[in-house]
Formats: sequence, C-alpha cells, structure tokens
Amino acid sequence: MEGQQRVGVVVELPQVLREMGQDPEQLIASVGINPDRLRSSENSISFVELGSLLQACVTATGCQHFGLLVGQRGATASLGLVGRLMRNAPTLKAAILDLCTNQRRYVRGAVAYLLVQNEMAFWGYAVHHPAMRSVEQLSEGAMAVARNMLLELAGVLPEQILIARRAPDDIAPYNRFFGCAPTFDAQQYAVSFPASLLARPIRCADRDLRRILEKCVADYWAVTQPSTAEAVVRALHARVVFPDASLEAVADELVMHPRTLNRRLQAEGVNFRDLVNEARFSVSRQLLSGTKMDVTDIALALGYANSSSFTHAFQRWSGMAPSEWRRQDEVAPA
Repeated sequence: MEGQQRVGVVVELPQVLREMGQDPEQLIASVGINPDRLRSSENSISFVELGSLLQACVTATGCQHFGLLVGQRGATASLGLVGRLMRNAPTLKAAILDLCTNQRRYVRGAVAYLLVQNEMAFWGYAVHHPAMRSVEQLSEGAMAVARNMLLELAGVLPEQILIARRAPDDIAPYNRFFGCAPTFDAQQYAVSFPASLLARPIRCADRDLRRILEKCVADYWAVTQPSTAEAVVRALHARVVFPDASLEAVADELVMHPRTLNRRLQAEGVNFRDLVNEARFSVSRQLLSGTKMDVTDIALALGYANSSSFTHAFQRWSGMAPSEWRRQDEVAPA
C-alpha cells in the first residue's frame, strides 16, 4: 500500500512559499498535486507526493531548512483530534503515547515513537517508506513540531535535538529555533529530554473531555488494522538504533507474548529475524546517504559487534560494500 499521512502541518507550506517569494499554487501543481489538497490539514497526501513536493520547494527557494520552516508553525493543533486528546492527557508520557499509538490511524510509511534509554527519553520520528524523497525535510519538520508540542504540553524545551543528516551550510536557523545546537550526523531524528519529565502533568487537562475524545478518536477513522508484520516493522524502525530491538522488547510493545508474536509472523509467511535485517538495511541506507557517520559507527548503532560483520551483512543485502554504496549514492542524480 502506498504510504499516506494527513496533510497536518503541511497545510502551512503554501504560506511559507509565499513569504519566500514563490507562487505556491504553481509550484505545488508542478509536481502533480492539486493545490486544494493542502487547504485542509485533514486531507491525505502520499509520502511519494510529499517527498517530491518538499524537494521542489528546496530547489525553488534554495533553502536547505525548508522543512524546519514549515514544521515550526505546528503544534498539537496540527494533529486535529489526536492533538486535542494530547492536550487533555494526564501526563506528558500519556500525551506522547496518544500520538504514537494513534498515528497508525492516518500514517502509513513512518512511525512516531517514545523510548527511554539511560534515564533519557527519546521522542523520535522514523520514515520507512522506501520511495520517500527528502526524508530529512519531513523529519526536521517533525522535530520542530515535537519541540513545540513539548513546550506547549509541559512548558519545557528538549535538552538535545538529534538530526540524522549532514549539517547544512547554515545552522543558525536551527540554533535560533531550538535554542541549542542540534546534533547533526546523528543515528536518528529525535528530541531528547530527562525521562523524569514524562510524569509531568499536562496543564489544563480535562479528564471528562478526554473520555469523550477517546471515543471520538476511536470512531473517527475507518481504520484498517496493520498486519502483525507491519506492526513489527514500525516497532523495529524505532528500535533498531537502540539496544532493545529484540523479539521480547517488540512483543512487549505490541502487548503479546513472544511466542504468540512468532506464531503470527509465521502465519503471515515472515520471521522476526528477516524483519530485523530489513529494518537494519533500510536505516543503514538512510544513514549512509544522509549523514557523514563512519561505517563503523553505523555498524555499532545498528547492533553489530564490528564493522566487518555489518559490511558482510550489507553486501548480502545490496551486493556491494557500504562504502561503495555510499559513493554511488553520492553521484546518483537527485
């Protein structure tokens, strides 16, 4: 199925173009998208369409942080009904999980996640649609929205911003918006903050309204539940750069016993180890293409004991060494 997501904060994209001296309707139409689709945040857009649009915007404006400019105009209001649910959550953790849990209702091809490691919380976003272009623009926009939601819901800013791309020529816009220098060439796109903040109550949350909203969210979309394999893929793209991408950890996230998870995967004709390898291959390509991370560092980030093991695995997947794949990707036409 073609990856889809709500227009959401992308509804702000035409105005950003206007402010940069561009004709938004002409540019949007030039990539085969009806400009009317970006007039409502509740409309849908495919990841392929969105990637082409963002790439066209970067080319037309010469702005390497175009996605950041769009994303910084968003907050919980950009998420519609789910955003209202988040604003009435009892704690910050519950609010973030509202987004992560309900995202599958309107997104196919990316995953929002919350993981805790060494007393730090990582609220991240990972695109796993294989044909998505300009992943860095969409992901940076997501980080901007996450920063705004963290400030809106808990009154704090993230301690660290992780950006899985090479640093652009001008990082000043990032420093100004985030209030700190992001870590570029990171292994993921995530905002990080002390895990203790997850227990912070949401200001002005209404418990009675939340009960109503929970039912509205459940009824609002006609949801086609993802297959077990699809659910595992989403979980693995969030976890594969953490040390807990095990069968047990994923089964726990999906609220089932590991043996049950294995049986369901087998019934769908797949196995967990193959899905782990597919996730590693997908993430490794993104890191090789988008960052200057050393191959050894990518290997360690993906859970390999050394670069040799990773290189052998990557050669099985792609037919070439990671360094060779990176060189070919750098000279490939955009």
